[in-house]
Amino acid sequence: MNALSVSVPLTEAKSKLSELVDRVSRGEEFVITRHDREIARLVSVKRSPLSDVGDAVVQMRAGRAVRKATAEELRAWKSEGRR
Repeated sequence: MNALSVSVPLTEAKSKLSELVDRVSRGEEFVITRHDREIARLVSVKRSPLSDVGDAVVQMRAGRAVRKATAEELRAWKSEGRR
């Protein structure tokens, strides 16, 4: 689970969906759980501006030039922005 995500049981999410959607529209993220297992993620449909993505790629390439990143690190960086 993302450190910025808040875990919410399904029963609570169902009863507070409108409130959760309002909070998501302000940038929060929620992971919905059932029996303590993650089953869904509630996130905003807004994507990062393309310039932010481009900046991240430049930073990753610069970091790799200084120190060779492992394949595991590269996979983590690649999936970091995917939620």
